[in-house]
Amino acid sequence: MTFTTAAPKLAPRPSIWRSLPILLFARTVLDTGFRAVYQFLPFIAAGLGVTPASAAQIVQFRNLLGFASPLFGPLTDRYGRRVMLLIGISISAFCGLAMYFVVSLPMAVLVFGLMAFSTILYVPAQQAFLGDNVPYAQRGRVMAIAEFAWSLAAILGLPLIGILVHSQGWRAGFVAIGLAALFALALLWFVLPKEEHTPRRVVRALRGSYGQALRAPMALAALGTLFLAAAANENVYIVFGTWMNTSFGLDALALGLVGSAIGLAEFSSQASVALFVDRVGKWKMVGGALVCGAIAYLLLPLMGADAITATAGLLLVFFMFELALVAALPLMTEIAPNARATLLSLGVAGFSLGRATGSFVGPALYANFGFGAVSLVSAGAVLVACVVWFLKVREKKTEVTTV
Repeated sequence: MTFTTAAPKLAPRPSIWRSLPILLFARTVLDTGFRAVYQFLPFIAAGLGVTPASAAQIVQFRNLLGFASPLFGPLTDRYGRRVMLLIGISISAFCGLAMYFVVSLPMAVLVFGLMAFSTILYVPAQQAFLGDNVPYAQRGRVMAIAEFAWSLAAILGLPLIGILVHSQGWRAGFVAIGLAALFALALLWFVLPKEEHTPRRVVRALRGSYGQALRAPMALAALGTLFLAAAANENVYIVFGTWMNTSFGLDALALGLVGSAIGLAEFSSQASVALFVDRVGKWKMVGGALVCGAIAYLLLPLMGADAITATAGLLLVFFMFELALVAALPLMTEIAPNARATLLSLGVAGFSLGRATGSFVGPALYANFGFGAVSLVSAGAVLVACVVWFLKVREKKTEVTTV
């Protein structure tokens, strides 16, 4: 059977500019909650009366939940983007408010895990929604604007939460995130267009969204590239603070400033994608960013003469990683249009697996061989990603698919 459309019928495409600011706000709330756990983990540990090492179970459990993302992608393809977006932000609101009552580590692991689960539901649904409603020729710009949320969470969200944590304690910061998520829920409810639920879409989802996603040409290659890039980045990310502290004596305040600079680098990268990706081409921009990223990883140890040049090297690494990641998203939305959310949820799982791999490999490499080995392994992973990308991935420019 041949279908001339790959997505559920939604409101007219011009409405995306009414929806996009609300989607950006809601995603920024979710990303602030996600990043805040890293930033304020020592305060969470102190508030619960446990060591930071014990509190790290929160992050470990949350990372493991990322592997569950593919279980929920087909639900988005079956029941619609709007439904899953509303469910995702609702769970985040509930969990944020529930933080007020968390008094033990097991409770914290559970509630923070559920908050991460909200992101698992929300992010693929948002990306699929944009893939459904934005023509491919403009999709890179729109999706890059939506990804501003990740850097805005670091630039704006974390400082605001930090004020609350400093004055009222860690629970107040996450309750504020819950209240912001509740406000985002109300906005999404009114602004998101209604979806037409058709038997055809349900049948397509029931007969195997996973098969449609994974049988699509280039799907496995794109997922493999995403895994390798994420592993390489996390490999460096998890040890760079220790490296800069031991090598240059940077204290917590100085490392916080480095973190803010990384947030600005990520924002600059996302803005670059928004401005140029549709003109340059998604495939070309990802390929160029991967090549430059591999070079940046190789140069990073050589730029370790002082804290300033080391910071500059880190900013280059994170800029190129974010450039490749954000530019790849619109291309991935067109690999399997009939199972768009399913493939994107597999992408979340691949990204999570890459981060988990890097989080185990990085500390071991650093402890035994030093930062140069960490950077070299990351460069090797990205070089493999380059080979996969250039040999196996091509850019599809059609929105018509046959199933």
